[in-house]
Amino acid sequence: METKQLSFTDHVIATDILFETKATIKDLATAITESTSEEIHTFLTKELRSAIEQHEKIYGFLQDRGRYDAYNLPQQLQKDIEYADYILRH
Repeated sequence: METKQLSFTDHVIATDILFETKATIKDLATAITESTSEEIHTFLTKELRSAIEQHEKIYGFLQDRGRYDAYNLPQQLQKDIEYADYILRH
């Protein structure tokens, strides 16, 4: 099965969503540790699980399209350099 490549703009949008989801996960984890209500704690825990699932889907989406490779650091660093060069040129 052939996977469609992302445009640079789509890559930026998906990456922003990925980073925002990661920030949400951190915020929810903090809120869970600070909540005193069992009802709030349960709600936040459910939301945290949902955010983690969303993060996994977005990361998988980007990884399947060749944008991220957590298991090949030298290749990922080269991609990051290429993206930075593109941004600086445009």
